[in-house]
Amino acid sequence: MTFAIAPEEFLERQRKVTAAAARRGLDALLVCSRGGGTVDRYANVLYLANFYSSFPFVTDRRPDWSFRGHPFLLLPTAGAPMLLADMPVKASEVPVEDVRVGDDVIGSVVAALRDRGLMQARIGLVGVDVMPQAVHRALTEECPEVRWKNAEDILVSQRMVKSPAEIRILRRASEIGSAAIEAMMEAARPGATHGEIMGIGLQAIAREGGILYNNFMSSGRGGNQPSTVSSDFPTWAATEPLEDGQWFQIGLSGVWRGYYFDHSRSKPIGPATASEIESFEAAIACVQAGIEAVRPGATAGDVAQAALVRLIALGFSPKSDFSGLGHGIGMGWDAPWLVPNDGTVLVPGMVLCIERSVEKHGFVGDFEETVLVTQTGAETLSKAVIQRW
Repeated sequence: MTFAIAPEEFLERQRKVTAAAARRGLDALLVCSRGGGTVDRYANVLYLANFYSSFPFVTDRRPDWSFRGHPFLLLPTAGAPMLLADMPVKASEVPVEDVRVGDDVIGSVVAALRDRGLMQARIGLVGVDVMPQAVHRALTEECPEVRWKNAEDILVSQRMVKSPAEIRILRRASEIGSAAIEAMMEAARPGATHGEIMGIGLQAIAREGGILYNNFMSSGRGGNQPSTVSSDFPTWAATEPLEDGQWFQIGLSGVWRGYYFDHSRSKPIGPATASEIESFEAAIACVQAGIEAVRPGATAGDVAQAALVRLIALGFSPKSDFSGLGHGIGMGWDAPWLVPNDGTVLVPGMVLCIERSVEKHGFVGDFEETVLVTQTGAETLSKAVIQRW
């Protein structure tokens, strides 16, 4: 099975977003992404041009260098696209003919706008959340007649529904994530530390050519004197070994070939108690109720509401550290967001993560599944064992 995105698909993506920009009265889109070895907010340039900059971000020292680790894609509504990179580009892999490489990325962007006659244009910005204020200030100062417009929603809408090639990659990414969390849950035994368990997961991910994005890990005891063992930086740094009678949970996300996986599981350490099982099962039931509500024509809010109704009926609080019940997934956390007031209509080809962490009397249950919206409902892509009690 091939997992590559064909060049023609990248060109079609460029055509669609450029057409959307033209309908809005824009003369071009300027798309910015973050690279530098991170797996956070790199998506849009990779999605459109199959390029990721692995050079790390360093403080600007113009004119020697600026904005390293951040590639740009310029998409005029009349004219060919231009990739502005800060490191060498493999031309055979990038579906853009006009590629310019330079250390002074800000200077490259300004020169590109000048060369394309866009110094007085209406330009939509995509990727404003990864663009430092200093960079935006430099662009507005050096291009004072450009009218900058926020066009983030064009890519948000475009990336929401996945192509067959993207679904193949997401399916495999979910398999890799499921295998990693399986190995970690198997290693979660009395005497093991969070770091030792994380090491097992990192090996499983790296072996498949993947990379960790994020991990939430905690353990603890419920009852009259509840306690929690966790760490924030890194999230697996707690040194206290697991003990019989504790609950344990993992929320694991990572990237394979540019596409995310995201799964959560819980288990008892040693024999499970009735209170532990109640929390574990409540998280599962909440997510499964959400999955049952997934179908073409339903809304993201319908899915969230179905999950919350089930949770409340089981006697658990609807409040959590994350107020949503999940999100779309692709080259990041994609739209839609699963919250009760989101009216986004589900269509086949969307891929969703439905999740919930619950707590009662100090007992924590955490569960998350990845599903594909099909013509008739939902197909679960996650493969990890659901119950370990």
